[in-house]
Amino acid sequence: MGGFAAAVLLAYVIPGPDWFVVLRHASRSRVAGMHAAAGVQCGLIVHMAAAAVGVSAILSTSAEAFTVVKLAGAAYLIVLGVRALRDGYRGWRGCAAERAAGVSSPAAAPGAQVLARAFTANVLNPKAALFFVAVLPQFLAPARPVTPQVLLLGALDIAIGGAWWLLFVVTTTRLHALFQRRRAQIAVDSLAGVALTGLGGALAFTDRARV
Repeated sequence: MGGFAAAVLLAYVIPGPDWFVVLRHASRSRVAGMHAAAGVQCGLIVHMAAAAVGVSAILSTSAEAFTVVKLAGAAYLIVLGVRALRDGYRGWRGCAAERAAGVSSPAAAPGAQVLARAFTANVLNPKAALFFVAVLPQFLAPARPVTPQVLLLGALDIAIGGAWWLLFVVTTTRLHALFQRRRAQIAVDSLAGVALTGLGGALAFTDRARV
């Protein structure tokens, strides 16, 4: 159990698509960051349930299924990245005018929309699904029923993730004064846009042997 917890924590700490999705929204408000984190964790619940019934195993054995999910996930990450870059570009162009007019930074997207975007990005990430196939089975006891163990370890994964994202969002929003500056938000949008677009492109060329 301890070894699995360590592997899960490492997976969360290493920056990936979820990291940049949550960062972008947390830089606007704590509530938006929490909605993004909740969306990510809801996506993991889907992967856990799929692994418990054996659906995730199909992705590790079927090249066609893996390719479909991979390309859908890559396309969605690129869409999110382009949106972030677009917002960053618009903010850069309007930065001087907004300061002169005393206009505040744009409000965060509605919570349901943020949650849905983060959820979709996670569900369409085959690496998240294959984590339950490639890593989790190493911590299962062969002599015990598989499904209860998958659900238990999956619940531990989600709990650790919840604690990590809470810390991540709180830490980000404690820099409230920094992120309320328009230029700082433009920088976050640009960073998230480049990262998500790049990760989407990399995912599109990922094969099962490298996941």
